[in-house]
Amino acid sequence: MAQILAPSTQWQMRLPKTSTFGSPVATKMWSPLVLKQNRKGAAKSSGKFRVFALSENSTVNRLEKLLNMDITPYTDKIIAEYIWIGGSGIDMRSKSRTLSKPVEHPSELPKWNYDGSSTGQAPGDDSEVIIYPQAIFKDPFRGGNNILVICDAYTPAGEPIPTNKRARAAEIFSNKKVVDEVPWFGIEQEYTLLQQNVKWPLGWPVGGYPGPQGPYYCGAGADKSFGRDISDAHYKACLYAGINISGTNGEVMPGQWEYQVGPSVGIEAGDHIWCSRYILERITEQAGVVLSLDPKPIEGDWNGAGCHTNYSTKSMREEGGFEVIKKAILNLSLRHKEHISAYGEGNERRLTGKHETASIDTFSWGVANRGCSIRVGRDTEKNGKGYLEDRRPASNMDPYVVTSLLAETTLLYEPTLEAEALAAQKVSLKV
Repeated sequence: MAQILAPSTQWQMRLPKTSTFGSPVATKMWSPLVLKQNRKGAAKSSGKFRVFALSENSTVNRLEKLLNMDITPYTDKIIAEYIWIGGSGIDMRSKSRTLSKPVEHPSELPKWNYDGSSTGQAPGDDSEVIIYPQAIFKDPFRGGNNILVICDAYTPAGEPIPTNKRARAAEIFSNKKVVDEVPWFGIEQEYTLLQQNVKWPLGWPVGGYPGPQGPYYCGAGADKSFGRDISDAHYKACLYAGINISGTNGEVMPGQWEYQVGPSVGIEAGDHIWCSRYILERITEQAGVVLSLDPKPIEGDWNGAGCHTNYSTKSMREEGGFEVIKKAILNLSLRHKEHISAYGEGNERRLTGKHETASIDTFSWGVANRGCSIRVGRDTEKNGKGYLEDRRPASNMDPYVVTSLLAETTLLYEPTLEAEALAAQKVSLKV
């Protein structure tokens, strides 16, 4: 994971009262996956992050001016893109609405609704689902004062619907014990880019395979790196939006990438990951490439895709923190099955004990060991304080579930002394 120094100060997702954002990303196809330079005579913009919609003969499409138009000088109204999680628990849905003026905080935004029968979240005879705005980000696609709004979903009676995992996470993160420990999360989101029509990894010969793994991780070159423009565009778009993205790199399997978000405090971690996923979906949509969060997209001798979650509490970061980390690992070992069941669909295809994973059936931990369930870094061991890395979550995990479960297990769960003693012996921990 890229080095992370300090958490974001954007704890409440506030936006500045006055904002002059750069030019947005146009919503038309790139040609061919290359960000074209501004042509002479095109509309000027203060931002450098600009994409043109191009026709087949490479002339600027007439839609380009409209797609990149900054409406700020002409109206106080803004466009808010309301985003929520769909019925599968991993798909993302969104729709737009006009607001009369710019906003600074989610509390200023109205609730809205959608047809839950069309997303697999409500029956047809009672289909209305209510979405509550929870976090706002700058919109890198429309620019100006326009925003992206992360929402969670409720019944008309105000009850969280089953796919709303944020509500339960918010309860855990508002617990005084958890608040006092200021939990930090750094999440490593891996993903795979697929060719649109054949659903085969980007850069792979259709129906065939590239050379074996080895040269692709953090590699450079046309025969090693596939989809860098998408990764870089996503990186910039997240920074523009206010997401606490901290790095990116090519992964072990060709066509696979990773980005890191954090440190984020509490519920913010889930909000930032979900918004970053939405932005990535929109960018791959423009590029004509399919985004896959499948934890094992290609069977065989190829790495899967995970979402390693780095975690620390105030006590872990202070002197004597390594002992606190070991106690947390002990608790995690006692709830291994509960965590595995919540760490993503299809994870059993990834957690095989091979390709830098631990077996899904066995809990383990180690220092600098990427074949363990929980890894502790050399620096943490040396300094006697720091963080742990949970390597079990799959790439399609729900960050609200994973982060809140880590906090619950390590800060609120109280096993019996007998269970602790047996677990300590089993995983070779002296606490």
